[in-house]
Amino acid sequence: MGVCGSKLQKQAQVLMLGLDGSGKTTLLYKLMYNESVVTVPTVGFNVETLETDRSSPSMTVWDVGGQKKMRPHWKHHYTDTAGLVFVVDSWDETRLEEARKELHRVIKSKNI
Repeated sequence: MGVCGSKLQKQAQVLMLGLDGSGKTTLLYKLMYNESVVTVPTVGFNVETLETDRSSPSMTVWDVGGQKKMRPHWKHHYTDTAGLVFVVDSWDETRLEEARKELHRVIKSKNI
């Protein structure tokens, strides 16, 4: 009912990962609203749709929390992912090695 003449909009799923405190949510809302917003640590995940021009698909961005307890659950978000953004806080040199290890773990996964 009501589908006649309707056109399904193309959509791409993008997964945004990174260590806790790396700036994933800040980046997501900067892309959405083009302004800086004050964020709190993500418990679980945020899902937002970024609209693009008519010739490009819109993007559904999954911003998944980066706490150590959340990282084993990242793999559950790999299905149907068209793109991966791995955010690194390059200012925090003490965690660069940890970020490198997590990125390598993600890209070595068979499901990504």
